[in-house]
Amino acid sequence: MSDTVHHKKSAKVLAAEERLEQAKRALRDAKQSENRQQRKIADKQKIILGATLLNLAERDERFSRVIDELLKRLTREQDVKAFRDHGFVTPRPANDQNPTTADGVHTGA
Repeated sequence: MSDTVHHKKSAKVLAAEERLEQAKRALRDAKQSENRQQRKIADKQKIILGATLLNLAERDERFSRVIDELLKRLTREQDVKAFRDHGFVTPRPANDQNPTTADGVHTGA
């Protein structure tokens, strides 16, 4: 009889361990899904901000200079290469309605 009781206990333990493993997998999957969603949101925000900056650079020299400064600060070779090898040109205003000095101060012209 002790073998039967021991066997049933082992089955309970095995079942509990299986449920525990399933719960761990579910938790891991939920965390991965949440991380993917957060990265997706962050990527979307970066794209929107980048597009906005490029759009503004077409109309305002100050933003063109910001892009130039950002490009100078790239340190990873793959980042530099992404711009260098694909002919990126900083957008410039066709005719700057509000000329500024090198410090970004409006000249009033």
